[in-house]
Amino acid sequence: MVRRREAPAVALVLALLGAACLGAAEPSGQAQAGSSRPGPAQSALGTRLTASQFADPGSADRPWVRWPLSADSSTAELQGELREMASAGIAGAEIGQGSFPDTDKLAALYRTANSLGIVLSLSHGPVSAPDGFSINDDQARKQLSYGSATVSGGGTYAGALPKPSTADRTTLVSVLAYRCDGSCSANAATTLDKNSVVDLTSRVKGTNKDGVNGGTTAGSIDWTAPSGGDWELLTFWSVGVQAQPDLLTKAGTKVLTDNMDEQFAPLQKLMRVNGGDFFYDSHTGDRGSPTDTWSNTMKADFRREAGYSITDYLPLLVNLPASGFGGATPAFQFDATTSKKFRNDFSQARTDLWLDNNVKPIKKWAATNYGYAVRLQPYGDNGAAVDSIEAAANLDRPETETLWFGDEVDNYLPEASANHMTGNKWYSIEGSAAVNQAYAQTLQDQVVRMNKAYAGGVTKLVYHTYPSDTGSSSTWPGYSLFPTSFSGSWGDRNPDWASDAKAYNDYFARSQLVLTQGQAKTDIAVYMQNYTYPQPYTQNALQYWSDPKLAEAGYTRDYVNPTLLAEPNATVRNKQLAVAGPDYKALVLDSAQLPTAAASRDSVPADTAKKILGFARAGLPIVVVGKAPATSPGIDATADKKVAAIMAALLKQKSVHTVAAESDVPGLLRKLGVQPSAQPADAGPLLSVHRQDADTDYFWIYNQSTVTQDDEPATLFDPNTSAPATETDVTLQGRGTPYRLNTWTGEIAPIAEYTAHKDSVTVHVSLSGDDTTVIALSSNPRRFGASGTKASHVVSTTADGAVLRSDGTLAVEAAKAGTYTTTLSNGRKVTTRVSSAGPAIDLTSASWTLDAEDWKPAAPYGTTGADAVRTSKKTVHVDLDQLKAWTDIPALKDASGVGTYATTVTLPSSWKKGTGARLSLGQVTDSFSLTVNGTNVATPDQLSATADIGTYLHAGRNTITVKVSTTLINRLRTLNSALSSRTAQANGLVGPVTLTPSTVTRVG
Repeated sequence: MVRRREAPAVALVLALLGAACLGAAEPSGQAQAGSSRPGPAQSALGTRLTASQFADPGSADRPWVRWPLSADSSTAELQGELREMASAGIAGAEIGQGSFPDTDKLAALYRTANSLGIVLSLSHGPVSAPDGFSINDDQARKQLSYGSATVSGGGTYAGALPKPSTADRTTLVSVLAYRCDGSCSANAATTLDKNSVVDLTSRVKGTNKDGVNGGTTAGSIDWTAPSGGDWELLTFWSVGVQAQPDLLTKAGTKVLTDNMDEQFAPLQKLMRVNGGDFFYDSHTGDRGSPTDTWSNTMKADFRREAGYSITDYLPLLVNLPASGFGGATPAFQFDATTSKKFRNDFSQARTDLWLDNNVKPIKKWAATNYGYAVRLQPYGDNGAAVDSIEAAANLDRPETETLWFGDEVDNYLPEASANHMTGNKWYSIEGSAAVNQAYAQTLQDQVVRMNKAYAGGVTKLVYHTYPSDTGSSSTWPGYSLFPTSFSGSWGDRNPDWASDAKAYNDYFARSQLVLTQGQAKTDIAVYMQNYTYPQPYTQNALQYWSDPKLAEAGYTRDYVNPTLLAEPNATVRNKQLAVAGPDYKALVLDSAQLPTAAASRDSVPADTAKKILGFARAGLPIVVVGKAPATSPGIDATADKKVAAIMAALLKQKSVHTVAAESDVPGLLRKLGVQPSAQPADAGPLLSVHRQDADTDYFWIYNQSTVTQDDEPATLFDPNTSAPATETDVTLQGRGTPYRLNTWTGEIAPIAEYTAHKDSVTVHVSLSGDDTTVIALSSNPRRFGASGTKASHVVSTTADGAVLRSDGTLAVEAAKAGTYTTTLSNGRKVTTRVSSAGPAIDLTSASWTLDAEDWKPAAPYGTTGADAVRTSKKTVHVDLDQLKAWTDIPALKDASGVGTYATTVTLPSSWKKGTGARLSLGQVTDSFSLTVNGTNVATPDQLSATADIGTYLHAGRNTITVKVSTTLINRLRTLNSALSSRTAQANGLVGPVTLTPSTVTRVG
């Protein structure tokens, strides 16, 4: 079964309605975060990047928040929080966790949000189920449950049908008997002989009509087992699994949408103006990917989808009692091949039923009635067995999360791959619900987690969480769903957020603007058909492609399944696949792919195999790792034979190559002339994302660190343990002038030093651990507002570097005196004599003043209600002759808050205007801003903690001021016993702080 996403005509309707115009460009002059003219068009991503928009990104590119509401929060309080969000650069708020507001309150929030240009998303409450909906309703979500009795060969069972242990209504589906292959067991998976099945359903007596749709909830049977071996008498029952309408039938979906129409009718006009979305979380109870094993029409639906009856295979759909995530154990097995193939068929059928009967109808309904989109996390508890790639290809707004996927870049790629093929630019992330990080997760850590997500194709941050303030039972600093467990509880209650949220959200917005430009371009497609998607959070950082050499060599990869390979753009031209899309240079069939249970390791549908053979015949390089797939994933003997024949033909093609292991792939690709779009001179930790529009190639480049740290709190960002800095030349595919786009400051500047080749440009990249840079190659001289290109550029220099001065002239920069040679692109070699600007100045042991606001509860800790959110901010003054963490300063050892550091630097009278000076702050926890001689410095890089401040300095005394804002954990750990075991963070400016002058001298 090869399934495709919905027809383009439907997508066009959605776009016209303003709910799913995700790949379209916004009109020029789009509304900004504070605009008074919000609307559905603001939710469109991919507006053409300009210099002014990069400096101040619009609302479409800005982060959202998950906004849990307390039942005690007043409408006025919530409206105030919306205004706080807007001032912090937040453009969307998801409502649903906590308390769902009544109609009047929700209407007031819509009016305020619409005036601010903030999009509202609705989740939980009526979005999940009608109020009071019963798990025993005819249209409730169902699972298949069972009762069993062991009958010895020749023995007789006479009596009531065995039933599952549940108080909920059960409706009989089938009664079957199987001979056990060995002993029958009630406590472990029992192997059954499928060919021995006896269908006893028609022999049931004593039935009633009390079940679903008039089915029976009771019955009895009298049956004698054939002689020889033990037999398992199995009764299968449909039973409610959630008190929500069914996800696998259109009837269940109609119950849900009819209820939402009733609930939201008074809000319809406000919602249409707002242009938000309905959101479904990953957890099964939140209507994420269904783990449901049954529906009222499953028998007929499965036969239509798979082409055979499901009845004889029912034992493969029930589990032993499970505990915890990922704990489900099948109660019964047939032979291994049959069991695996049926479960693949069932997972595919369930995927298609869910998409066709629930997701697509809700998308159409939401767009038509409200101008809303549907956002959903297509994976779930116990590794919900649906194809997440196919699901993502059919969603308005696919979403992932940091928690389940453990900040593992590889595991974000499947959903991103669907977007790359379909052209959808929305891929959001629930970020970053870190375990045991309540009030301890830093904004710097949030950047690292998002950088990993961006490397995996994510394009939109949704903070977890931004709770409302007042709760009747909540203590300082306010209401939270997770006061001592998951991070975060963002908002102005946190010193770092109150001080610097706008600067960080500008960084995220600029990154997201870059990452939605034009079309994604990816080097390699790796075939994958997978239904389990085990979460690295519970699977020891599992990666689907586990060998690091491919990424270290610079290659990017997508995962493509039968759905994506059936897309209209999945054709080969000039020996590349999907040229109008991601433009893959090779396709890999990987027998080493994890998890070992994935269908894609050793099987492929016959139609897809035929497609791949066609790609090979058209010249696309195809690499087979280990053995090629030999069978079809489902139960179809004729398909197995077809696949075997097709694969035999495939392996004979000149464009097909085999290697023993994943580690051999990059070497083979180089031999074939397949080069990465961003190729480092030396293998290393750099990861990249490539986007391309009509005249510009964008490269977002990331210096990846380890996934997790061993320290506590488990911060990803730690200057002492993060990845080391990396420095290398990188050759970028494309033509034109290279520009550096600074996502912290919003500045765009031409790069002075590079080497241009026929179809590529080589630039130098230097990145601290976990940090990023953005480089754009543009053939349009006015692309970023420049008046024209310079006549020549620097190819190489023996100086520290080359810069393009504000007057358009080239200069070299050097920290030491000397004579330096610079080679220009016109072939000239120029010698430049540079004088010394002075030695580096160590400010770590200079005299500093520190004025720290110590944030504490204004009322006694334990106070609840409105008084609980009030914060005392008493200033503590400290004179320092050596920088140190607050934990080493007696007056601040338990403090959280905002500290302002100041020191003076006296520069010699010989100091000249235009002299360069790089300030390195070393370790800073958490967020910080910088002022020099009373002038604010554009937001410094918050990870490298460096800034160029030469333009702000002068001869004589200079004042440097650093304002550092912290998390609340150091204070809370002294107040809340549940947090007392947490290790204190080394708050403040620790250093070493160094000012390094350099001389900037015009070339020639």
